[in-house]
Amino acid sequence: MGEGLTGRIDRLNGRVTTWLARIAAAVLALLAVVTFCDVIARYFFNSPFSFTVEITEIAMGVIVYFGVGLVTQNNGHISVDVVTLRLSDWWRALLRLVTNIAALGFLSLMVWRLWLRTAALFDTGDVSPIMLIPRWPTALLMTIGAVFFLTGLVVHIAADYARVRSAEAPPQSPPPRPYTD
Repeated sequence: MGEGLTGRIDRLNGRVTTWLARIAAAVLALLAVVTFCDVIARYFFNSPFSFTVEITEIAMGVIVYFGVGLVTQNNGHISVDVVTLRLSDWWRALLRLVTNIAALGFLSLMVWRLWLRTAALFDTGDVSPIMLIPRWPTALLMTIGAVFFLTGLVVHIAADYARVRSAEAPPQSPPPRPYTD
């Protein structure tokens, strides 16, 4: 990324998503300890924890939504490139741009709905059944994580757009690949 606004946003998003992923890793470690202790309590003392399911539900929301931003920032999503390997660089960049714009639309809808869900949980005062933990803070954390997922996607769209604009016009046919002969 360049040193313009997109580059600054990219660096800031990288720092924030790295910290969110570290928090997600700590929550995952805590979840592993709670699950281990629950298994020990269940099988050795015949007295399992009653709150393990609730802790797991809360932790999974944080783990997934705090981790996905860093995956997007590092472009670490799993992708299948069987078809795109045969395309020229320009066509691959264009396909990435179109795909990321479609993902931006879906993700914007998801962030909006998460925000509405957070507000609804706050208004109703919904709590977990055993530990009586309010549900809205978890929904808010998921929304925050999704916003940084969205920001990373916007940075990728800007980079893809720059690649499409700066690349040469698409050739009539893709160049031959040495490994396909």
